[in-house]
Amino acid sequence: MTSVLVITGPIFFLIGIGYLAVRSNTIPQAALPGMGRFVLHFSLPALIFTTISSMEFDAVIEPAYLLVYGLASLLTLTLGLTFIHLVRGESLATSGIMGLGMSMSNSAFIGFPFLLQVFGEPPTQAFAMSLMVENILIMPLALTIIEYANRDKSTAGSPAAHGLKVLQRLARNPLLLAIAAGMLASMADLNVPEALDKSLKMLAQAAVAVALFTIGGTLSVNTTRDDFGSISTVLIGKLLLHPLLVFLLLMLAPELSPELQLSMILLAAMPMLSIFPIIGSNYGIGKLCASILLFTTVLSFISLTTLLVLLT
Repeated sequence: MTSVLVITGPIFFLIGIGYLAVRSNTIPQAALPGMGRFVLHFSLPALIFTTISSMEFDAVIEPAYLLVYGLASLLTLTLGLTFIHLVRGESLATSGIMGLGMSMSNSAFIGFPFLLQVFGEPPTQAFAMSLMVENILIMPLALTIIEYANRDKSTAGSPAAHGLKVLQRLARNPLLLAIAAGMLASMADLNVPEALDKSLKMLAQAAVAVALFTIGGTLSVNTTRDDFGSISTVLIGKLLLHPLLVFLLLMLAPELSPELQLSMILLAAMPMLSIFPIIGSNYGIGKLCASILLFTTVLSFISLTTLLVLLT
């Protein structure tokens, strides 16, 4: 148990420091968006590129991993959306947002730092493939469902126009661009100039600490809304259902290495993406989504610690 706390403790300690820093106004709330953009657009892409570019291309893509993680995430999205829409009676748009919260992990800001603590070196293969599933399959599908539900109120145009906008967003995603650039460099056996390589590695070293600090600061400005039925539903779906489905579907892929299997389960068990409240605010439930993010992230300390004890 002590060894597990050595892994989970630093993650949530840094989140706590970020929380207190913004809560005490040592770091202004206005600085958080800039810190988040630094991680997403510079530090984390540098880490992804330097790691993937140094790997053999065949070692980056594992079809069985993509199949299991993709299917588990898709099932979580479908089950969550269906339950919230048909059982809880929420609108299709709200159900789509809640389903997205259940099925899409915060892989960039919490997942990767967590894996780094568990394995001691960047497990970029699992991280890169999970990002592909989340950003190429789950996010566009959920957004399409949400936009379809709001089609009468939307001025976005036809479904084809919306689909084009989704593709344009994906093409500008810095994490996906870093994955693609790293894979191309790996295939071409490209030697990055030493000066550029050192610069990228310096950027990469800042990724973990700044990402976790930013998450803590973001949580400090969230407000709590007393809709505990919705909060508990999404919380259970994200922290329990998603990793459970991954665990069960891994029986279909026994050939995956133990490291990839553990990485996949842990990534599925992460809290939802940090922009969850921003997505919700576009459809009038931003405060509820902020409460869900707050509760899920805090309770993930218990669930992730328990999961590591059981799996290791």
